[in-house]
Amino acid sequence: MKLKRFLTVAIVAVMSLGMFSLNVANAAGTYKISCKNDAYGMQLGSDYTQRAYVYDASDSRAITSSGVSGVGTNNSYLITEYDQAYVGNDCLYAGSADTNGTAVVAGDVARLAINAIVGAVNNRIDMAYAAQNSGASATGVSFSTQADGVSMSANNIISGIGFWADYGSTEVKNTQKFTNVRVDSNKYDGDATAYSVGVDKSFGKALVGVVISSIDTNFTTTFNDGTYKQKIDTYGIYLAYRTNILQIDLGYGLGDSDIDTTRRDLGNDLVIVGKTTADIDYGNARISANYSRGRFSIVPSVSYRTMNMDIKAFTDDRKNDTSASVGDGLLFSSGNSTLTVTDDSISARRIETETMAFGINLSANYEKVVPYLGVQYESESTTSAAYKVEAGTDELKGTTADPDKAASSYNSSIKVGGGINFNLNSYIKGGLRVGKVIARDDWEETYWGGNIKIGF
Repeated sequence: MKLKRFLTVAIVAVMSLGMFSLNVANAAGTYKISCKNDAYGMQLGSDYTQRAYVYDASDSRAITSSGVSGVGTNNSYLITEYDQAYVGNDCLYAGSADTNGTAVVAGDVARLAINAIVGAVNNRIDMAYAAQNSGASATGVSFSTQADGVSMSANNIISGIGFWADYGSTEVKNTQKFTNVRVDSNKYDGDATAYSVGVDKSFGKALVGVVISSIDTNFTTTFNDGTYKQKIDTYGIYLAYRTNILQIDLGYGLGDSDIDTTRRDLGNDLVIVGKTTADIDYGNARISANYSRGRFSIVPSVSYRTMNMDIKAFTDDRKNDTSASVGDGLLFSSGNSTLTVTDDSISARRIETETMAFGINLSANYEKVVPYLGVQYESESTTSAAYKVEAGTDELKGTTADPDKAASSYNSSIKVGGGINFNLNSYIKGGLRVGKVIARDDWEETYWGGNIKIGF
């Protein structure tokens, strides 16, 4: 039995190493020359992606649009009919791998950002009303899209004014399969952290406040062998009103964002750097009802949230080639070509995400502790990833087409969670929560969190 386990582990290790080696080989540029070299880059037309050009001073043929001709004045190039040019198959067949991260990741970032901001505000509103009414402890739970975190508030310090802070962190992953750069995928993974600080004042059953939020995202973008970092800063207002049964809250905010991306030039393996900014606006609304029977409560809710992100146009900076030779032939020669490359112009892009959520909470009030369970269905519309159009077709010679992955398009998901609230005394209350997002295509997301409320 031990031998069987040992052999199994060994086989898995060998297969893993083999796959890793395959991925590396397929990811490397064939000729170590940029996909956008000014002399022989893909941008110069289909003729350059169908034929290979090697410098040969002794050759007497001239270059024409159809290939080679007789003796001419441009007698410095030998043209050979190959299935690929010097840019290599990786450059020709790469769609998502040759795409800047803003076109693939930004939609999910906007969704994470609005969830974090609205989740923090919802937590604050629920805690504020729970502080005003001890009977609200069973329903003072925000089962929202806040990923996870710890929050603290101080209520009614001066004439109904409250100060509060909330911190959260989440890890996410797009689970599309990735094999190599010739097969489209938008696989990535990473984390997002968020904090919000605010101040509000109660007017009877109404609550009015302002909030400042900051969200930092840090992702590894496997699909283009790069990274994606985005920092979002927003400021907003919120308003809430509560009756004996109903609670309504609204929010609106503006902000800006800095985006830094990297990816790999699939020709020369050098890093491509991109940097841009974006303008942000968001809004949200929620209505919930509280139905109590003895110690048990049922709280159905409907909520809506949306965020728009206008990403400004920018340039992806490709590094110049550092080598001028290919095999035994000279690709570049002084006086007839250059080592410089053409940078990529990335167009402005508008990202939109909006979610309508329908949820229900079940809780039981045991005075010092209040356990609860919640389920929430979310109908979502988020701007999908958009891969760059490939210069070639994903077909290996003599085989069927490679199995490209379509960009993930999210329509709906289900959130299942639960937790427990505790009441240590009249001044200190708090809670713990855990949950998981399921049924969202190509996606993994789990969260945990906690909050503590200090009242005066």
